[in-house]
Amino acid sequence: MKLKKTLCAALSAVTVVSLLAACGGGGDMQMDKAELTGPKAYEEQIELKIPVYDRGMQGQADVDNNYWTNYVQENFGDKYNIKMTFVPITRKDDVTVFNQLLAAGEQPDIIFSYDYPTIISYYSRGAFQPIDEEILQLYAPTFYEKTKDLQEYATVEDQLYFLTATRPLAYNWVTLIRTDWLEKAGLDMPTNQEEYINVLRTFKELQLGGENTIPATQSLFNAYFPNYEYREYPLPEEDNAMYSDITVAALTYDATKQKLKYLNQLYNEGLISPEWYLDKDGSQMQSDFVSGKAGVYGFYLSQSPPVLQTLLENCPDATVALLDGGAGFPEGTTVTGRADWPFGMVSGISVDCEHPEAVLMYFEWLSQEENLFVMQNGIEGVTYNMEDDIPVLIDGYTGTERLNYNSNKDMWCLVTEGKDYGSDEKNLEVQKKTYAPAGFEYLIQDSYDGYQENKDNQYTDFLFDRSIESLSQYAETLKSKWEVIQVDLVNCNPDEFDAKYEAACEEYLAAGYQEVLDEKAEVYASLK
Repeated sequence: MKLKKTLCAALSAVTVVSLLAACGGGGDMQMDKAELTGPKAYEEQIELKIPVYDRGMQGQADVDNNYWTNYVQENFGDKYNIKMTFVPITRKDDVTVFNQLLAAGEQPDIIFSYDYPTIISYYSRGAFQPIDEEILQLYAPTFYEKTKDLQEYATVEDQLYFLTATRPLAYNWVTLIRTDWLEKAGLDMPTNQEEYINVLRTFKELQLGGENTIPATQSLFNAYFPNYEYREYPLPEEDNAMYSDITVAALTYDATKQKLKYLNQLYNEGLISPEWYLDKDGSQMQSDFVSGKAGVYGFYLSQSPPVLQTLLENCPDATVALLDGGAGFPEGTTVTGRADWPFGMVSGISVDCEHPEAVLMYFEWLSQEENLFVMQNGIEGVTYNMEDDIPVLIDGYTGTERLNYNSNKDMWCLVTEGKDYGSDEKNLEVQKKTYAPAGFEYLIQDSYDGYQENKDNQYTDFLFDRSIESLSQYAETLKSKWEVIQVDLVNCNPDEFDAKYEAACEEYLAAGYQEVLDEKAEVYASLK
């Protein structure tokens, strides 16, 4: 599916004028360019408020006060006489948090999101100030050169507004299955849904994880609800436009209904976590897997605490492999999924930021190779060692200098989505050494091979060329209802599912989802 080229907000002339006026009133970027002479220390200290995701990970240092926030202060902030204040943004509720901060006028100097429609919705509220390309080149030349090919995604109505991070391909998300359990059960790797259900049933019957065996882990779904197993293939563009959304769940989409019914079957047969609905952050899933109770678990290999090392400490004979990509798909259907856009994090400079040039200076500092390398890997001999010119993280280091979640990613994701060493081949080799624990490098290779096998069947989310205002208006209400509805539908008696689903759809539509669908249909039609 070809990338959609026109992504920027095509708002009415009156709206555009009003927004540009609002955006123009906030920052020094609107001053005479002659006064901006390039990066230098401020005579009087200024403050930059930088958002950083707070994932609530147990055992991690506070995201706003740790060795690496202090490192940024000492190596960037002190150099330019800038006080660096890091603002925690709850990852699971980032849209809610940013909306609350915007409403209160307390937003940080950067507002970001991985979700392009969310960024457009912030823009439509006048949240950002424009970015002059000459000033961007002056204050952030390294960042500019690395990201200039992504400017079509950073431009709104012929005006640069966003700072888009690069996105090198990464293969560290894995869904693992206990292959020692498969061997004990005398079963092969499942390659379709029917075989997968049979495997889970056997895991349960043989109690391979003990009396309280959990065949497959599951946690509460947020607004993003993957349902590719039941989507039509090839996927009609209009379906993609109407229902590919990570802001609100597409409850009324038939693919969502079928996925919920499938989960209902798994729950009623005792094949997924019995209290999945209480696990909002995935911590219970991880605990069940590393303790040896669970047979299937999806996670980032690079996350902390180390999953596979802990599993082997508890179950020395455990072996794992990637679950076959077709395991969740009905027999005979095409294995599809969600493809990434070529950009990573999308950031904007707050309309109230008094020193936007300082924001650009920070992006420049993060983009420079020597700084990015340290932020991603830490200190040689302490957090990593060099092996064949590749930095390899030291497993289990718990000292003060330990890296935050996923190699400090939530600090450097402003400029890139992953560690990039110049080529996909080199990155693959690096990821084997940096993401996978020793002895599990094959998981990265298998993840890469699976990506190559199915990459032509992946779909990027549809990107509208304007803000869908009803999404912003009803997102919080629909999210709250979705949390309750999914639990009721997955946990109910199978005989009650259809009636409960119809009632839930009516309630969901009445709560604002009908307005969302109507507006999407109207905007999609205008594009055609």
